[in-house]
Amino acid sequence: MTKLKLKGYHITPVFCFVVYVLVFLSSYIRMKEQLSVNRFLITLVLQLMIFVLPAVIYKRLQGPIDYAGLGIRPFRASGILLVICASVTMFSAAVLMGLGSRADAGTVSVNLTGSSFADVVYTVIIYCLLPAIFEEITFRSVIYGEYRRYGVIGAALLSSVLFSLMHFSLSGFFTYFICGIALSLVYEVTHSIFAPMLVHFIYNLLSVFSYRLLNDAAAKADSLIPFVFVFASLLLLFLFFSLSRAQRLLELDAESIPESENEKFPKLTERLRALLISIVSPGFVLCIGFAFIAGIMKIKG
Repeated sequence: MTKLKLKGYHITPVFCFVVYVLVFLSSYIRMKEQLSVNRFLITLVLQLMIFVLPAVIYKRLQGPIDYAGLGIRPFRASGILLVICASVTMFSAAVLMGLGSRADAGTVSVNLTGSSFADVVYTVIIYCLLPAIFEEITFRSVIYGEYRRYGVIGAALLSSVLFSLMHFSLSGFFTYFICGIALSLVYEVTHSIFAPMLVHFIYNLLSVFSYRLLNDAAAKADSLIPFVFVFASLLLLFLFFSLSRAQRLLELDAESIPESENEKFPKLTERLRALLISIVSPGFVLCIGFAFIAGIMKIKG
């Protein structure tokens, strides 16, 4: 019988708490608009210090870094359809949850007709590409990977909660949580961190260039029924395609992996016990408390 070691359940949220503190402190750094090149370099360095450096230190403290275990591998072309379907599913769900509410999952927006090419490229890199790369390294490669030894469902739930809390958004929590679940499952199915990175990037693109426009149009509309119908239809359609494709990829994996190499997870009761202990662990509670306070400060600020 596989024995559970709960130590990781206590240390992982502490690592995440460090990331929270760095994200919170970085929000108070103000950069001049005219220094676009300097802003880009500063943002890049900050992202590396906030997400990558703590992750490297955390993994090195555990021993030699296993890059394959972090999902640093290309994903097969058969996973591209899943990436596209998952991106549209996430965006449709975010729009539906944002309609008629103050959820801020699409705070940054760009007007393509009123922006220069350089501004568009800058926005894509800063608000779409870099967050997709660095956040996925932290929350899928490291945090999901740490929790995964106790089961896929528990890992997806816990890493998604921590991912949601990191945005310090009380109104957008559930939107980020759903996105975290989708990204975790894409990572699990493809075994490559580059797949959820690409999903995250496409979702960010859709959000930045259309989310605010859609919200404004919905606010001016006499009825939200057309919006709900369109995006609910998109959500159901692409969710179906996503699950179908994920099932097919899992079937291909099952056919290619010998039975002797299948992973052995602890029993269900052991996993549930580990999940409960993790939720009430000091580090996890600290993350929840800090995110709540930061979210209140964000609203009042």
